[in-house]
Amino acid sequence: MNGIIIVNQELGHNEYKIKRFTEEFNKLGVTLDVFVNDGSLAIIKDNNLQLNLPKCDFVIYLDKDIYLARMIEKQGIRMFDSADFIKLCDDKGLTNISLANKGILMPKTISGPLFYSQELKEDNFKFLDYVVEELGLPLVLKKVYGSLGTGVFLVKSKDELINLYKEHCRNPLQFQEYIKTSDGRSMRILIIDEQIVGGFERYNREDFRSNFSTTASAKTLVITDKIRKVSEYIAKLYHIEYAGLDFLFGENDEPVLCEMNSNAFFEEFEKVTKINVAEIYAKMVIRKIYEQK
Repeated sequence: MNGIIIVNQELGHNEYKIKRFTEEFNKLGVTLDVFVNDGSLAIIKDNNLQLNLPKCDFVIYLDKDIYLARMIEKQGIRMFDSADFIKLCDDKGLTNISLANKGILMPKTISGPLFYSQELKEDNFKFLDYVVEELGLPLVLKKVYGSLGTGVFLVKSKDELINLYKEHCRNPLQFQEYIKTSDGRSMRILIIDEQIVGGFERYNREDFRSNFSTTASAKTLVITDKIRKVSEYIAKLYHIEYAGLDFLFGENDEPVLCEMNSNAFFEEFEKVTKINVAEIYAKMVIRKIYEQK
C-alpha cells in the first residue's frame, strides 16, 4: 500500500505532520510520498481531467485548495479528509449554517453582506447599527477564511468597527457575540474515525485568541459529560474521519462551538496529552482502504 501527502506551499506549517505521518505509516508497512500543491498537480487537457500524480491508494490532503481536492476525488482516489468536509470546515459561515437548528450552542452570528462597489456610501454603514444592536460591544469580527487566529478581531467601539469594516468589507465576514467567560481560553477535542481521541485546553493571558501568539499555553483537558456528548454528536453527524473541534467556555463552562478544523495541527496536542495521534490516524486510514478493497 502506498499513499500521497499533499501540502500547500507554506510547507513549514506541516513539517511536523509530514514527519509523524511518515514515521507511523512506515511502521505499518505503508510508504508515503509528499507533493507540494504548486499549481501543476492537475490539468484539464483535451477535454479530460488529468492528475500529474503517481498511482496511489489514498491521499492525505493537508491543504485547503478545494478545487484540487475535488479533482483528485473525481479521479476516484480516496481522500482524507473529503473535499466536502474540508470545504465545510474552511468556510466558517458554512460551518455555522450547517450546525444551526441542531441544538448545538454557538455564538450569536451575523453574516456580513458581500460588497462589490469601489466606494463605500453612508448607507453601507447602517448595517453596522444592526450588528451592534444584536451583538453588543465588544464583539468579534472574523474573516470567513483564516487560520491560526489571523483575520479575527475583538472590536470594542463603533468607530473601531467602522474602520475594520472599511478595511475588510470586500472579504466574506462574520460578526459574532463575544463570549466574555472564555476570554483567552478554548478547548480542542480531537476526533478520529468518529471517536474522541482526547482534548486539551488552550489559554492566552495576553490575547483574547487562545490559539494566537507564542504566549499561548496548553494543558490536558478533563472532558466533561457535556463536552463529550456534544463532541460525539458532531462527530457522528458528519461522520468525521479527522478533525479538531474548538469550543469556547460559556456560562457555567457550557461548551460553545467556535470552529471545526479538518486539517487540525497536532504537534502541540501530542506533546501535551502524550497521545500518539499519528499512529491512531494511520491505523484508521489503512483499515478504511482495506475495507474499501
